Amino acid sequence: MKQLTDLATPFASIAETNQLVGDDLTWLKDLRLQALNQFNENGLPAKKQEDWKYTSLWALSQQEFNHNAEINTLTATQCDQSALLNDSYRVVIVDGIFSEQYSQLSELQNGLTISPLSYGLKHIQSYLGQQLDIEKEGLNALNTLLMNDGVVITVDTNISVSKPIEILVVNTGNTDNLATHLRHVIVLSENSKATVIEHYVGLTEASSLTNVVSEVVLAESAELNHYKLQQESSNATHIATLATKQAAHSQWKTNSISLGAKLARNDVHTQLLGEHAHVVMDGLYLPINDQHVDFHTRIDHIVPNTTSEELFKGVIDDNAHGVFNGKVIVHKDAQKTDSNQQNHNLLLSRRCEIDSKPELEIYADDVKCAHGSTVGQMNEDHLFFLRARGLDEVSARSLLTYAFAVEVLERIPANDIRQALSAVIEKRLPQGGN
Repeated sequence: MKQLTDLATPFASIAETNQLVGDDLTWLKDLRLQALNQFNENGLPAKKQEDWKYTSLWALSQQEFNHNAEINTLTATQCDQSALLNDSYRVVIVDGIFSEQYSQLSELQNGLTISPLSYGLKHIQSYLGQQLDIEKEGLNALNTLLMNDGVVITVDTNISVSKPIEILVVNTGNTDNLATHLRHVIVLSENSKATVIEHYVGLTEASSLTNVVSEVVLAESAELNHYKLQQESSNATHIATLATKQAAHSQWKTNSISLGAKLARNDVHTQLLGEHAHVVMDGLYLPINDQHVDFHTRIDHIVPNTTSEELFKGVIDDNAHGVFNGKVIVHKDAQKTDSNQQNHNLLLSRRCEIDSKPELEIYADDVKCAHGSTVGQMNEDHLFFLRARGLDEVSARSLLTYAFAVEVLERIPANDIRQALSAVIEKRLPQGGN
């Protein structure tokens, strides 16, 4: 058995001794065994591996995590205040455990199923673990090994879900160094439509680990608007994989916003498997203090006539470190691909850092592809213009910073979600001082 580092938390032993969801299912036991072998062989990824060269998991490996949550003291008021939307189907997970008490799942419309992972496993055998590679460097194997809750959402053929579905994951801070391993599975059948929000919140500055994998399956002509807002503790570690497979004529619009966590790593990946499939993959990261946020994205154009748009923006302040590594791969037979990838970053401090690495791999000859990256500081001419018109320096810097970030939000089609996210961003945006 070879591990890259000695782990303070014996994750493999915890998997063997704890009662995990689906322990009675032979197919899931086999999947967990595969994950166990992979994790025992490779351990946590190290910086010498290309996908992790800018992000170290050394601190994570040396931290002792607790996998048994204490009884939480969350109130209904705290839950409502934490939620992004008032009018939605709401699934609440508190300290890693599904809360029927605070979830709002009554009167689901016909054709829509929402359930905790334990109830939904019997419906997703053919999907779970199929959108990602647990052999890939990262924490997919660890999640597969230890997943113990999450949400299963299925939408039947020709069903358009009338309200957004918010998955609200709350860490109350009642349990020190709590580790949660969540698996969400979202399956949209032919010609169906839905909006899903993943929302991660920390109520205190407690240290924690959130290790989440979200798998999305879009059948022919299915449309999913997917949003993720991460607002966890500044002492938290958030490791996430979001993986999708898209059939012909499907549309996936995803927007990931990272605000919290001392270390946040997000892997976002889609495979365009059917002609005329389309993806809009956007994101916004705003690290401050000594936060580290890393986005790794990948779009695979596998068949002809597929399209993709990607826009990620970063606003980085203080001693924070941002990472963007976006890869678009146009496979050999994927003629008529149309793809555009952009990453733009605004540095507000002399001490902050950004590593931006957009990549294109093209193996077809009849394509239209572009990518670009910019890194810059606040425009002093624009600042002077606003100051000359009566704004004080703090207000002027705040306005310019918001104007830079807002482009990502403007691409959100739903007005209520766009306004709710804009309000969160306005409160968070740094003022652009030195």
